[in-house]
Amino acid sequence: MFGTIHDSRALMGGLAMMIIGAILSIMMAFYLLPDIFGEGALVSRWWWEIVLNLQILCLAFMWFSHHNRILYAQGWWRLRAITHFVTGVISVSYPVGIMLIAAYNDWFREGPTPSQVYLLVLGGIALWAVGNFIVPILVWLMVRSNQKQGNAPAMKFRPVVWVQAFWPTLAALMVAALVWWRQESSLSTLVPVLLYLQGALPYFRKARHASPRDSDI
Repeated sequence: MFGTIHDSRALMGGLAMMIIGAILSIMMAFYLLPDIFGEGALVSRWWWEIVLNLQILCLAFMWFSHHNRILYAQGWWRLRAITHFVTGVISVSYPVGIMLIAAYNDWFREGPTPSQVYLLVLGGIALWAVGNFIVPILVWLMVRSNQKQGNAPAMKFRPVVWVQAFWPTLAALMVAALVWWRQESSLSTLVPVLLYLQGALPYFRKARHASPRDSDI
């Protein structure tokens, strides 16, 4: 993941993912640890001003990260680039989605119940799973089916490569298992940043290997 940066646009996409993951982890910490952060931290004006400004920054990062790939791609590769762009935008828009849901349900005056928070978390995880696993697999299958059979990449199971590619997800699953076993809800604050790190890894890898059109900034 570390090394010389050749594609600044891809780095922007990875940073956007990490910023949103950190925001969501802090939100969970505010909700689960009121004795440390105070009762009103999650609904404070200063916090949401920071979130909205970072939200705008992350959306801009996503635009710069994907614009050239969409512009220069053709055929199914353009569809792939557009799909990745839409998935990235949805992924980094989750905080403002939480804000809109909270405003609709009047959670800024009366906080949500634990069951509502759990539903929100499950919805976020489901959205993340669709964007980071289901959509990329479907796009890969579509692109592969339209390539010549001799050029189609084979999908092999290589345990070491898969662990290197999905270690943040495995770490998040281990944290979730530990939370369930120890009933230590504070550890669950690590889950969002780990899941978003999973989404950021492809951007960071691409940042190390740029094509000429990707290294113009």
